[in-house]
Amino acid sequence: MNFEAGLAQGLRGILSVAGLIVAGALGLKVLALVAEPRLTFMPVAGLPITPARFDLPYEDVFIESGPDVRIHGWLIPAESKAPAAGQGSPAILFFHGNAENIAPYAALGRLAREAGHALLLVDYRGYGRSEGSPSERGIYRDGAAALRYLRARDGIDPARIVAWGRSIGSCVAFRLAAAPEDGQAPPAGLVLESTFTSARALLREGGYWPLYALSFLGTYRFDQASLAHRVTAPTLVVHGTNDEVVPFSLGRDLHDRIPGRRAFLAIEGGGHNDLMALHLDALWGGVRSFLESLEGPAERPAAAHDQPG
Repeated sequence: MNFEAGLAQGLRGILSVAGLIVAGALGLKVLALVAEPRLTFMPVAGLPITPARFDLPYEDVFIESGPDVRIHGWLIPAESKAPAAGQGSPAILFFHGNAENIAPYAALGRLAREAGHALLLVDYRGYGRSEGSPSERGIYRDGAAALRYLRARDGIDPARIVAWGRSIGSCVAFRLAAAPEDGQAPPAGLVLESTFTSARALLREGGYWPLYALSFLGTYRFDQASLAHRVTAPTLVVHGTNDEVVPFSLGRDLHDRIPGRRAFLAIEGGGHNDLMALHLDALWGGVRSFLESLEGPAERPAAAHDQPG
């Protein structure tokens, strides 16, 4: 074999190996994109409990979120005889966590209602009775649609709505304040329960190493850290000191990145999924104090495109 033939054969071998590497990388990328929604979202369909279990008045609502998706929620009105009702009490828009739906939070309606707050509980696409399949972009759209719907309801002051998100729901609430999908004005306040700075930070700091490696091939970011400077709404961050899913430090870190008026509530001994079940007095006490601090003359928020940053 002469030199030229050997060189050609060697180059063909190198190109074959390179082709295999590229094909393998593309295969991993496709696998990551297919697996990403399944590994991220854990929709729960059944609603075994409704607000009727607690003798609460409520309305089933269906909200258009995109051309072919309707999401479902429960709207529980404020108690008209509550001392704060009609005196600037904000309505609450609540976004639940992963691997659950609105059913476990029906009882929250009693606390909100008695304190003079209307409450809208909504399920993301694919959860509860909501249509569609979840994705990061999709649940952000659901959050924007829910806020837009609540602002249009009779008896709700559109300038007095507080978005409260738990775990993955905190990303939806945060997005409404920092970069809403449709450019609408941010909510009047923000409650971030068991939150984190980004998906990648959560996977790294939480020790989820296989998923952390896979995240570099996926598209989901849930990146609150890079947008925190855009949050102008008063914000309360709540985190259990014994959170076994989202490290406590990530909630504190996000709080510290938010400019302006903010507060941090550390619930001693609280985990990730037991704040309402085992620490309700501390949780609701902190949230209620925060809500009360927002009462008084309403400040009309600027639309998202008018915000700095």
